Amino acid sequence: MKTFAAILTVMLAIAAQAAMAQDVRLKAIFGSSAMFEIDGKQRLLKSGKTSPEGVQLVSVTSDYALVKINGHQQRLTLAAPVAASYATAEKAEVRLVPDSRGHYSTTAWVNGRQIPVMVDTGATSIAFNYPTARKLGLDLTRAQPMTVSTASGVEKAYRLQLDRVTIGGITVHNVEATVLGNDFPQITLLGNSFLSRVDMQQRDGLLLLRARN
Repeated sequence: MKTFAAILTVMLAIAAQAAMAQDVRLKAIFGSSAMFEIDGKQRLLKSGKTSPEGVQLVSVTSDYALVKINGHQQRLTLAAPVAASYATAEKAEVRLVPDSRGHYSTTAWVNGRQIPVMVDTGATSIAFNYPTARKLGLDLTRAQPMTVSTASGVEKAYRLQLDRVTIGGITVHNVEATVLGNDFPQITLLGNSFLSRVDMQQRDGLLLLRARN
């Protein structure tokens, strides 16, 4: 009985460890399959299959891989390949990898619509250009008109509140944003109206964003 109990304990420990992948990275997309690095191991998964670590590839397109990790679904792209890691208290943590210029970029969901963003701690709020605001369906008729100073001079802009902004497993509600009336900035800036409401830390070359609630 003692031997059986010891074996059962080891099997349960292995199963628990396998079900909690800590680091998941999308490496490549091949048709209906995707290559991941999971806790340092290379795993090629077909759509619908689950890795020994418990990471399931729900579906895959040419643009992203939808994975399920510890019961949470996330979209990973080659531009933002690192999955959120969930702590035992269910606080989401997103790990961002810098690009060749040291910038941290990822994909955000703004009012339920997807756009690429770049972290900018120098920006007061989330900043969109006018074409992006139209793509997101933002209603500027209810926005507050304002002017901002840019490198090109004084520009017309709008201030408004976003219902929700989601990155990985982190969602922040009622987030202030600024829409500039031209094509600047080329990529949406993830400013302090979002960043100030999450815990942010640089570690081992990564930028960690962690939900507070």
